[in-house]
Amino acid sequence: MDKESTGAREHMKHCVIDASHHVDANPFQKRGTDIYRCKDCGCIMADVAFDAAQYESDNYYTLIHKTVDNIDREWGFRWHHILNRIQSCGHPASLLDVGAGNGYFVALAGRAFRMQASGIELSEQEIRFARDKVGVELIRQRVEEHEQVYDAVTCFNVIEHVPDPRSFLASVVARIKPGGLLALTTPNPGCIHARIHGIEQWGMVDPPHHINLFSRASLADMLRQEALQPIRYETLSTYINFVRNVDTRHLLLRRLFFQLLRLGNLGADHFFIARKPDAGAAIGVPAHEAGDSSV
Repeated sequence: MDKESTGAREHMKHCVIDASHHVDANPFQKRGTDIYRCKDCGCIMADVAFDAAQYESDNYYTLIHKTVDNIDREWGFRWHHILNRIQSCGHPASLLDVGAGNGYFVALAGRAFRMQASGIELSEQEIRFARDKVGVELIRQRVEEHEQVYDAVTCFNVIEHVPDPRSFLASVVARIKPGGLLALTTPNPGCIHARIHGIEQWGMVDPPHHINLFSRASLADMLRQEALQPIRYETLSTYINFVRNVDTRHLLLRRLFFQLLRLGNLGADHFFIARKPDAGAAIGVPAHEAGDSSV
């Protein structure tokens, strides 16, 4: 994953989305770390520094499945859904995946969806895995160091790992061509698990792995701060562990629960697609597609 380190994190004094917001002065603790909540936008912030070493483990979740078939069974449904959504918003020809992990999304975008797909990644373990197991050569580079621009840039479950999400998002947006698309996912504090167990017991509050977690409103604010136009929002729940042992070969139960949770915006992850403005952009948004997801 492409995640940035800024050294020791200062004591939480303001919201990472907007310094004028009011942060709750009474944090709760998780694993010895203070967790603060913004009263205005709902952002959840761990007072912890970035730890790069955790992403080099052989057991990191994107490296657990060691064959392409097993990776596809775990990730393929999710990536096909996302790529179909991206294509419905304009059929971009080129794509950059920021924090490309095991590289399977980049492989699928190139081989099955005929995009000119590239990925950047910081973890040497994941770059090696992508090359040896998936057959994809990722670029070891931070997003702010990358110079090429693309019709679409994707960023999946990365922004929650960075101490300064606004600066990170600005660097991501700089890689998008005018009129191009951003597709972004990150854990959803409004998901069914957080609602049932409460935020303090929600598994995604996971320092130092996750540093910042975002409400739908706070994500939309960040996108608009970067002059992006949100054009689609939904939630994703594509893993749904409790049905694994009884599911069909075609993952019918996973697909059913995915759709049910999506209809209520109760899925595990936010999924935004937004467009960078350009009056003469070739990449358009069909009216019938943009209209089915309120943002």
